Amino acid sequence: MSPFVLAAMLYCGAAFGGSFLFMRIAAPDLPAPAVAFLRVSIAAVILLAVGGPRLIAELRRGWRGFAVLGVFMTGGPFLLFAAAEESITAGLGAIINATTPMWTVIVVAVWMRRQPTLAKIVAIVVGFAGVAVIVGVDGLRIGPEAWIGVALATVAASSYGIGLTFVRRNMTGYDPLALAFGQLAAASVLLAPFAVLTAGQAHPTVASMAAVTGIAVLSTAIAWPLLFRLNRRVGPVATSTVTFLNPIFGVLWGALFLGEIVTPTLLSGGVLVFIALGLILEIRPLGLLRARFAKAS
Repeated sequence: MSPFVLAAMLYCGAAFGGSFLFMRIAAPDLPAPAVAFLRVSIAAVILLAVGGPRLIAELRRGWRGFAVLGVFMTGGPFLLFAAAEESITAGLGAIINATTPMWTVIVVAVWMRRQPTLAKIVAIVVGFAGVAVIVGVDGLRIGPEAWIGVALATVAASSYGIGLTFVRRNMTGYDPLALAFGQLAAASVLLAPFAVLTAGQAHPTVASMAAVTGIAVLSTAIAWPLLFRLNRRVGPVATSTVTFLNPIFGVLWGALFLGEIVTPTLLSGGVLVFIALGLILEIRPLGLLRARFAKAS
């Protein structure tokens, strides 16, 4: 595995995990559709400033594909998770979000006719176990009315698998920056009506707008091009395992900035998550050490 892949995985996990921190800060003042719309639209403007008119040309050329990504990779999941969190716990939402690699394996097997190896299946199970340990039993305690939220969150998690596989199969002619901009622009159009309908509930403050800026820049404008580059390098299944890292960094940022407690379960669950990532990305630390030792000698 190249240093870029490892660094990109860690950054995406940290950035997407940080999005939970930003959303918690913005939630009291801004409704979820408004946060989602501002996130994608601000990020789209930033990427357009970086990429220039070329991105508009790419958007026109592949608008149908970008519309699909806007539904399955950004706009759809954001709305579904926002609706789901009204009736399920944050812990359960994190566990469901971490099932993304499992759904991706299913989508790749059915759509691209690629059967997963036993090692990847084991890795995904280990990673899911790690997330379950991190969240804990308390995150599974839900009421009978929460099953609609469970269904919405499950659809949201599975949609990421569809989107990543769609990119790998149908949009290889676009570079990561164009892919990120195109799907964010499409998601902006999708989310705009929902943001307008809930605009009356918004009471923006300096803190909430700073949080929206953070989620748009760090968790979207920078992270999404990296995610699409990862998808090109390692494939949709390995890329989808970034969701295993989200709860780790989500808890870490909460501890650093909100004073939340880091428990031993976080540390033990984190070990399982990194073992899973190592298996999926075929990291062999002993082999690397032997190779370096042989080279040095």
